[in-house]
Amino acid sequence: MERRKFVIGAGALATGSAAAVGSGAFTAAELDARDADIGVVDDTDGLIGLEAGNSELVSDTGGSGENQLEIDFNPGADGTGVNPNSTYQVGGLGGIDNLNEVPGAPGAVPSVESKAIDMSTPITDTFAFQLLNQSGSPHNIEVSYEGPDDFPEETFVYMVSKYDDADGGSSEETSALVAQASPDSRRASILYSDDADWSEAVGSGDTVQVTILVVVNGVATGTDLGGDIVVRAGSHDEFIDPDAPE
Repeated sequence: MERRKFVIGAGALATGSAAAVGSGAFTAAELDARDADIGVVDDTDGLIGLEAGNSELVSDTGGSGENQLEIDFNPGADGTGVNPNSTYQVGGLGGIDNLNEVPGAPGAVPSVESKAIDMSTPITDTFAFQLLNQSGSPHNIEVSYEGPDDFPEETFVYMVSKYDDADGGSSEETSALVAQASPDSRRASILYSDDADWSEAVGSGDTVQVTILVVVNGVATGTDLGGDIVVRAGSHDEFIDPDAPE
């Protein structure tokens, strides 16, 4: 079997400022250097942190620097992978009421509820990974899975998220979201933003837990389901509103 690996990337957010120039009577000026401190840290310590759950399929030691979140369905050295005609769930789904009515992919067929294996373990305790807003202000955050070009028929990848703000103010309607990747739409996207329906920006110091469900059907040995999970934060041109018409 080929490796089942999800590579995690974090989108960068840049800010800048400009000052008006007056009509002073000089032709040139030079200001001494100012410090610019830009430290590169592990995924778990970033302004938008990514932290693995307690599954052996997820680690914080991936990437070339061995400091990135990685989801790998081939944890052994013997070429193991997912089985044909099988379902794998990484993380719990307990604590999310009326899962079939959760915004994001309400028309998903098959539904998450019909395919889930564990509906009782709280997602806040057991998850594939979690996002941490470790900056000093709220941010729009999008997490998306982008599947391979030859996404197999009858195979689905779901992401289910749960957000409870630190003050306990998130309602059930705004806290849980579902995304589905399928042969018809290879991208599953969850967006927390004040500009999206049934959603809100993630507050400073808050976390979002994510569970992943992989439903494998009609695939041959050697099929690669690997893709990218990309996290974007701030104001981003590539944000996709899950409620917008296709």
